[in-house]
Amino acid sequence: MSSELLTMSQISRKLNISKSSVYRSISKLNLKETSTRGKAKLYNQEAFKKIQKDLSDLNNKQSIDNSKNDSELIRELKTEVERWKSETDKRNEQIDKLTQLLDQSQRLQLDVQNKLKKLESNTTQSRENDSKDDKNNPYTNISKQNKKPSNETRESFWKRLFR
Repeated sequence: MSSELLTMSQISRKLNISKSSVYRSISKLNLKETSTRGKAKLYNQEAFKKIQKDLSDLNNKQSIDNSKNDSELIRELKTEVERWKSETDKRNEQIDKLTQLLDQSQRLQLDVQNKLKKLESNTTQSRENDSKDDKNNPYTNISKQNKKPSNETRESFWKRLFR
């Protein structure tokens, strides 16, 4: 007779489910233990079959619900994919526009640099020409150095210091 009696652990192992699922099924079906061995409650084969049937019915309901949920989930996923595609397209367009703007900016920057180089080369050439003229005329430099400022333009040491 003890071979016919099963504990909740043995039932869970035979049905390949958790002990808590067996406990819920026993509570739901209001099954009473046949006997006890120490603290373990023992259930007969009839109780085992009821638990097995209850769990298979529950699995069938869940599979039906899952199939309904699957079709709804597929629809939701399709709409989500479409939304992501549209967002990706918009972002790609923005990236293209920004790339064009960056390219334009780089071109403008290069033009400005070239113009600055040209301007600098022109100014250095004119300075060199001026200095050549001054070198050719040695009296120019000496006369400028010897020239004293007038009284009107002369400033005191302190005024020059605190400008």
